[in-house]
Amino acid sequence: MQVLYYYSMGVKNMKLTKSLWITILAVVFFSCGSTKVEPAPVVVEEPVIEEPAPVPVPVEKTEKEKEYERSVGDIDVSLDTFTQDKNAILAIIDELAVVMKNYDYTSWLTYLDRESISYWSKRPNLSVAQKKLPVKNLQLRTLEDYFKHVFIPARRGKKVTEIRYNSDKNIKAVQVQEDVDIVYYNFNKINNVWKVHIPENE
Repeated sequence: MQVLYYYSMGVKNMKLTKSLWITILAVVFFSCGSTKVEPAPVVVEEPVIEEPAPVPVPVEKTEKEKEYERSVGDIDVSLDTFTQDKNAILAIIDELAVVMKNYDYTSWLTYLDRESISYWSKRPNLSVAQKKLPVKNLQLRTLEDYFKHVFIPARRGKKVTEIRYNSDKNIKAVQVQEDVDIVYYNFNKINNVWKVHIPENE
């Protein structure tokens, strides 16, 4: 560069004119060159592809679990309690089958709740039930008549397969036919013992 050249030649006190200064500065500027600034590379981010959440595979319920749900509905009863209640009620129904086969009225009374015995011992209530009988000329004068002519015929040969909770202390024993519940027995839990309840006349 000229400035350095003049200096190296020993011309230290040389007076520089205005035009010379411009020339020197121009030379210095252009000799340095313009540094080309490379643009920063554009980083293209790969799109994030989210994998769809795995669809949970439904677990097939066992037949016992399905029956439990049908039987309990929205009543708060555990599976263990349901199993115990069903076993107890089916055992009672098996005993009643023997009682009915023998027309054992005295034993039958021990399976009924007091409310049923009281209601169905009254002649007016028996009279209403008598009018609904499919067989005419049958007389219902006593609870024993009801046992022989109504209770036994309505249940003889029928097979109870499941139970349905109305509450934790009231259960229907049913036979399921083509998804239809046919009620054969009603039970009330009294002092921790299941007793047969005969519904009143409608």
